[in-house]
Parts: sequence; structure tokens; C-alpha cells
Amino acid sequence: MKKQTRVVWIAAVLALAAVLSAMYLLGRLASGTGSSPSTPVSSPAPDEGRRIKIGFANFTNDVQFPQQVKQSIEQEAKKHGIELVTADNRLDGATALRNAERFMTEGVDLVIEFQIDERYGNIIMDRLRLAGIPVIAIDIPMPGAIFFGADNYRAGYMAGTALGNAIKSKWQGKLDRLFMLELPQAGPIPAARMQGQRDGLESIIGAVPEDRVLHLDSKSTFDESKRLVEEELKKLSPGLKLAFVNMNDDTALGSLKAVQDAGRAGDSLIVGQNGTEPFLKELYKDNATLVGSTAYFPEKYGEKLIPAALMMLKGQPVPPYLFTNHVFIDKNNVGQYILRDK
Repeated sequence: MKKQTRVVWIAAVLALAAVLSAMYLLGRLASGTGSSPSTPVSSPAPDEGRRIKIGFANFTNDVQFPQQVKQSIEQEAKKHGIELVTADNRLDGATALRNAERFMTEGVDLVIEFQIDERYGNIIMDRLRLAGIPVIAIDIPMPGAIFFGADNYRAGYMAGTALGNAIKSKWQGKLDRLFMLELPQAGPIPAARMQGQRDGLESIIGAVPEDRVLHLDSKSTFDESKRLVEEELKKLSPGLKLAFVNMNDDTALGSLKAVQDAGRAGDSLIVGQNGTEPFLKELYKDNATLVGSTAYFPEKYGEKLIPAALMMLKGQPVPPYLFTNHVFIDKNNVGQYILRDK
């Protein structure tokens, strides 16, 4: 009997603790000092008649894809009469944090964040949340921010299946090495892009043994990818069949330059991600090494980002995930897209 009483007493204490915890959380949410995982804290709408000010911190201003993202946001902000404060995160988390702090001092109403380092995402979001500034994160999620960008796994899978079909057609499904030009510091969501490419490839030609896979930290740049691939090629015997999956088109073009310089372009097949103009121009030349690239249409990002930002500032509901459209561009349809933004 004593044992039953003790069990009932413990259960009552646990139930009371759960109720108090729930009351505390609801109080935080009601007061604006806490947030649910899918609903970022939003700041009050700007005063009537005051011009809305939005901060946009770009991934980097030195690569075409984020350059096009920036241009599209600038164009859309101008169309809506928004004051846009811009910054360059320079592929660096610490720089992104400084930029976020500057946005706070300049009194922005909302921040659009495009930054590479997952480790700084929590810090940046904590600062902005305490300041009551809502956030939209581009391509790389940040905790508590609305996400806009790639449907990473699907975009990767599209490229992977195209690569698998190319290997099946050109090499009868034989593959000696798979190069994966990754970006581990960006975290698990962009990593899904890489997983999608491998899964798509393996759905066509079968599993690639791990001892034939080279995982390389591309830093998301042409130069680093080229350097890494050059180093690995020196270790490999001539004549091996090589396939390359990439974080973006810059790493794909870096891989392309490396195999061309090494005289191994004929034994290589490469897919990209983003569908940027430099990649499409190479593809349009009927380059036998490039299979194609999944397009993200960065020149259209602003058309979705700015309206979503305005809805948030008006207190209107916005889905926690907003995806861009994807199309896989290869030699058969590249002519439809090569001049799409002209």
C-alpha cells in the first residue's frame, strides 16, 4: 500500500511540474520573450507613414549566384518603396554576426540573412530575437527564422539521377571514383543537397562503395574546389572513370578546370547546382564533361522574399518554409535558359 501511495505521489508531482512548465512557456510566448520553433517572433509593424527598413546580409558579393540574389532583392525593395540596408557576410560567421549587430543599431524592421556558418546561426538569431527583429534565412536555415530557398534534397536528387543516366549511357554504369564537393560548415540542410545527388546517382547505377567516394570541403568556391581536385587527381591512376557532385556551380566549374588541366576531362562527368550563367555557357558549348545543373533562379528570389517580409511585418501568417522552383538544365533544354535574364 505504501508503494502504491508513493507511485501516486510521484505521478502527481510530475503532472504538476508539467503544468507549471506549460504555463511558463505560454507566458513567454504571450509576452514575446519566447517563440515556437515554426513561428518566429515578429516586431511590431512600422508606424503608419514611416518607410520600412529591411537589412539584407549577403552570402558574399564575389560570386554570381548571391550577386543575382542581391540584385533581385534590391529591385523588389525599390518597387515597394522599402529602404534596404545591405551588408556582405564574406563567407564568414563572425562577419555575419557583426553585420547583424549593425542592422540592430540602424533600426531595421526585419533582416534577410544569407550566411554560411551554421555555428553562428544560433548566436545571430538570439541577438535579433532579443531585439524583436524577425528574420528570413536564405538557403541555410537559422533557428526561429522563416526559411526561403532550395528544396535541397529534391534539387540534389534531380542532378544525381541525371548524372547516373549519363554514367549508364557513356560508361555502361561503371564508376571508379565519386568526388563530393561539399560544404560541411553550412550544416545538415544544405548537406541534404549532397545526399540527394548521391542517392539519385545510386538509384540509377547502384550503390557506390564508400572507399570510392572522396568527401572534399569545397568552401563553396571555384578556387578551393580546383585546388582540392587537382591534389586528388595526382593520386589516381589514368583512365579511371570519375564523377563529380557539387554544392554549387562554382565548385562544379572548379572541378571542370582541374580535370581539363590534368587532361582527364574525357574520363569525367560533372553536375552542378544553381544553374548560373557561367555554368550554362559552358554547357551550351556542348561540353562533354558537364551533364547539367539544377537551377534555382536567384534572379527571382526577391519576388518571393520581399512580399513574404511585408506579410510578416503586417502580422500575417507566413509558412515556415518557402521553396524556390527547380528545373534541371541539360544540353537538351539549355537554350531555353541561357538568355533568360537578358
